[in-house]
Amino acid sequence: MVDSVTSKPPILAGVGQKMASDIPKLRPEKTQNIQPIAQNISLASALAQKGPPFDAARIASLKEAIASGNYRIDLGAIADGVIRFGSKSPG
Repeated sequence: MVDSVTSKPPILAGVGQKMASDIPKLRPEKTQNIQPIAQNISLASALAQKGPPFDAARIASLKEAIASGNYRIDLGAIADGVIRFGSKSPG
């Protein structure tokens, strides 16, 4: 026999019969972590807007040394830094 056409969806056995107690609830220990995360995001945003720290006096002295030709480049220190950086494991 053919069912009549209606605007109601068909009722399927076993579907939609979950109780409210079966639905997972947001646990309190999960919600307590939201506040520190929000604070960290706020702090990171403020630091990003502020920009990186720098020593204006040190920058001025470096510019002066470069302009006067007195700035000495330590190739050994640069090589040591490259070797140290390359020897670090990537993870």
